[in-house]
Amino acid sequence: MFVNYSMYKLLPILLFAYGLAITTADIYDNSWALIIGIDKYQNVQSLDYAVNDAKDIQNMLVGKFQFPKDNIRLLINEEATQASILQEFSNITKKAGTNDRVLIFFAGHGKTEDLPAGGEIGYLLPVDANDDLYLSSINMDEIKTLSLRSEAKHILYLIDACYGGIASVGARGGLDVKSTPDYLQKITQDKARQMISAGGRGEEVVEKAEWGHSAFTKNLLSGLRDSKADTDSDGIITAQELGTYLKRKVTIDSNNQQTPKTRFLSSDEGEFVFVLSEANNATKTNAALAEDNNSRDEQLDLILSKLNELESQKNLDTPVKKQNNNIENVGMSGPYWQKEFGAGFMSTSTNTTLELYNIINDHLEISLQYEHFIDKISSSLSGTHSNQMHVGQLSLIYSYVFKERYRLLLGGGLGYAQVLWADSSHDFNYFKTSAIGGLGMKFIKITKPISTQIGCKLLFELSDQPHLDENGKAIFDNKIEIEPKIIFLISFPK
Repeated sequence: MFVNYSMYKLLPILLFAYGLAITTADIYDNSWALIIGIDKYQNVQSLDYAVNDAKDIQNMLVGKFQFPKDNIRLLINEEATQASILQEFSNITKKAGTNDRVLIFFAGHGKTEDLPAGGEIGYLLPVDANDDLYLSSINMDEIKTLSLRSEAKHILYLIDACYGGIASVGARGGLDVKSTPDYLQKITQDKARQMISAGGRGEEVVEKAEWGHSAFTKNLLSGLRDSKADTDSDGIITAQELGTYLKRKVTIDSNNQQTPKTRFLSSDEGEFVFVLSEANNATKTNAALAEDNNSRDEQLDLILSKLNELESQKNLDTPVKKQNNNIENVGMSGPYWQKEFGAGFMSTSTNTTLELYNIINDHLEISLQYEHFIDKISSSLSGTHSNQMHVGQLSLIYSYVFKERYRLLLGGGLGYAQVLWADSSHDFNYFKTSAIGGLGMKFIKITKPISTQIGCKLLFELSDQPHLDENGKAIFDNKIEIEPKIIFLISFPK
């Protein structure tokens, strides 16, 4: 196959657009989750795998979908009382901002109460539930009310329990992907209050030892963690897609004993979404990866066919042989500010700073710095006295990441300083202590050929600054100096 050179120059542009993927940060500022699992009930028959379900969901949200661990509240067994569940419901809906998402997972018993005048009410049973459902359990209408009180953009309930009387505005089809202009933009900007439950009234949650999970959570994990619910292979799983996948798979696995239901708790037209990241391909099964590769090959073939159409329309005389179309994706993956090794530098006319640092967990960083200063130390001696200062410093920094790219820094450092004067008789050394605060920012992340991130730190260092008195002696008079600096960073995630 041949394409014209001028047309072929479009290929990198098309491939670049093809390789770019929307990220969670493009849709949400922050992610929150409340996860509840109850095996050992006080007054109701026990379950076997609800706690295991809850813990695996927590691990998936942190490892696959970049939910901050500090933003997840886990309640299991005796912790999951009616009072504590309602309190945590209220807490998390208040914490979430207007561009945040909230996921609530419940694995336990559900129950339905008939109303005297007809109709029914659904309840979730906390660990201390008893026969008086109204006083001891959690009314589904209360759950709906809590979600409507929150400012969060998207809220999704994943309820691994069966009951009737679900508080909803009815099951509706939602927006159609093909017929709705700017579909993704619309569903991610509009609000959403959605619920997927394991089954309805008269149905029972199916658990099996061979799964180590319920049928609902087993398929919830395969749909999200293994990306199998991404039925259109667009790199995004909507709540509607997930609900459709669960309805089909759980009905089969439970031998028609339970059928998951997807409902909207408000009339909003948004959708809770899960963004799949290239960095998480390692969590997929081989079959899922093969399906992804086939899909991407089809997309690449489509791009190349369009180029061929352009070439044939031009009817050019001097074709250039097509290059190898086995081109790897150029994508961006993984969170910013993960566990990483990095190096930093800064250079001005009076200061050079070199830094090596290691982020060892979500909040702790250790760094080693070398600094060289010119004429930093003041002197009360008559005449001009130039000096150079060499400092080696070990710092321990506590940090907090927000809005994915930004990182607040607070810590301290201990260093050893050597001050050299033009007149060597004035040379002196001292131990330097400092308090450090500032802000880190990441600009770019690259996955190939080596996973790399580029950013900077804006630091403010407070330390006791010595000076020479009129006799040429170093004086420490507790004068605190605030020293701002901008250090450019390049880092390599572990």
